Amino acid sequence: MALGFSAKGTENIIDALDINPRIITCAKRVGFLSAWQFLRSSEGELQQRLGLSAADIDQLLNAVTSHLLSKSVTAWEMSEGQNPEMTHITTGCRELDEVLGGGVPVRGITEVAGESSSGKTQLALQLALHTQLPPHLGGLGKGVAYICTESQFPVVRLQQLIETMLKRYPQGPKTYSDKILIHHIPDMDTLVDCVRYQLPRLISQRQIGLVIIDSIAAAFRAEDATEVNKTIPLQTLGYRLHQLAFYHKMAVVAINQVAATVQSRNLYDITGDITPALGLSWSNLITTRLLLRRTNHTIKSQQAMSLPSKMHSSTERTSELRKNVAVEYRLRKLEVVFSPWLERKLATFIVTEKGIECE
Repeated sequence: MALGFSAKGTENIIDALDINPRIITCAKRVGFLSAWQFLRSSEGELQQRLGLSAADIDQLLNAVTSHLLSKSVTAWEMSEGQNPEMTHITTGCRELDEVLGGGVPVRGITEVAGESSSGKTQLALQLALHTQLPPHLGGLGKGVAYICTESQFPVVRLQQLIETMLKRYPQGPKTYSDKILIHHIPDMDTLVDCVRYQLPRLISQRQIGLVIIDSIAAAFRAEDATEVNKTIPLQTLGYRLHQLAFYHKMAVVAINQVAATVQSRNLYDITGDITPALGLSWSNLITTRLLLRRTNHTIKSQQAMSLPSKMHSSTERTSELRKNVAVEYRLRKLEVVFSPWLERKLATFIVTEKGIECE
């Protein structure tokens, strides 16, 4: 396994970089010698400080990140370096964990695709919290990098889930929000740059066990570029995520949208009128594809509700009465579309105020 970024970040690496000597000379002239100095600066700042072109800076940053990460390895070396027992992050739902072989794997890229309101962000938030649990409770005891590309981050819902976690796992962390590092990304280029440069720097500073991109499609769909022009950034993104996941033993979860299709059965044998976005280029980059769907079925459940009741005395005060109220929850399903180590299965679940729960 590679040395951690924190061990290499402050070393003098400039002479070890395989780049044009002219670039090295410019970096030395202004005292830029360590990876930390390069990665904490934006590309614009580096161009100004070093007096180099954008192409030179891109070459320099590629060389720095390649130096920090271990060199390419063969499939045999990867298999030899893996533990026989794969590590997982629990979803917090036993039935889903069983279908997934123990939870979301700490290996490769796991895509969670689905239509609107199918539970994608809900699952992402739940994984962000369970990652912080100690290993004996199904977590990693580490933090989370949450890259948000869509609407505002659901802070209120996260806080609601944190309250549930504190009650469910009294022996777990005393606080959860401090270890969820949120970064908003507006477009495709910024997302790729974030994963190439900023994410490695974050890993060097914090113990990160899970990276979530919510969602991968939003950043690419917002671009006016042709599909051909999107392929290279998409492949660069996938390669970097795989590289970081492997060398730092992290899980990577990419939330994806779906698109309508006229076919009743597509390339991956998904029945119905939807298919995950970004096409074959992205499908070939992911390791595991999970598909979430809403069904037409509902489940009735009794839920305790707090009802205010006025009680009159010398001073008027308010108390609370607890009353069971029948609530209907939409039944959802999670399907394993493909994975190297999982058979094709599905499980059903509901989303309540406490999070994802199985029947």
